[in-house]
Amino acid sequence: MTQAEIDGLLLSAADSEYREFNAKIVNSGLPMIGVRTPYVKSLAKQIARTDSEFFEYYKPSNYEQILLYGFALAAAKMPIERKFDYFDCILPLFDNWAHVDMIVSAFKDLGKNKELFLNRYAYLINGTQFERRVMVVFLMDYCLTEPELDKVFDMFEKMQCDMYYVNMGIAWALSVALVKFYGRTLIKLKSGVFNSFITKKTVQKARESFRIDADKKEELKKFIQSL
Repeated sequence: MTQAEIDGLLLSAADSEYREFNAKIVNSGLPMIGVRTPYVKSLAKQIARTDSEFFEYYKPSNYEQILLYGFALAAAKMPIERKFDYFDCILPLFDNWAHVDMIVSAFKDLGKNKELFLNRYAYLINGTQFERRVMVVFLMDYCLTEPELDKVFDMFEKMQCDMYYVNMGIAWALSVALVKFYGRTLIKLKSGVFNSFITKKTVQKARESFRIDADKKEELKKFIQSL
């Protein structure tokens, strides 16, 4: 297919009402045509199976095109270093949490090549708001294991800042860490290394989770009240 043909498929699936709804949630400065994510993901998988030249000719610029490119890259079969080269093409285009969260989570090869990712993208720790969020979501999705936990906590500590979507991402990740490693994560929170916003949002998200029992939620409530 050509770029025009692919973009025509996206336009044929556009819904103006959904565009207005999604635009408010995503809060992106990019043009958006209003295509639902399941359709974008399905089209991306088809492209990944049938169009080996897609990443050479396709130039994404709007919200759905970038999402399509990211999902297709996640599904494509190719050497990981080549995937990283293509990932470099869209990483600077991310200007919203949805691109980061959905593409990184779909990109399962990242979890299979953690050290390569960490070495190549170490600069993200000090990057822009959504570059940092890429690292946060990567760490949450693929590195929240018992042996790596202290390393992840240290990286979160270094990445915290005054950027809303970075701090919210860290809080989300720490709330997941509370589900998986409650004791160690609570000790880290009580150590005071995270700013007040992250600490409070972490506890809020954890207390809203169905995966944390009532006794632990009460303990978290008392911890926040003690601050």
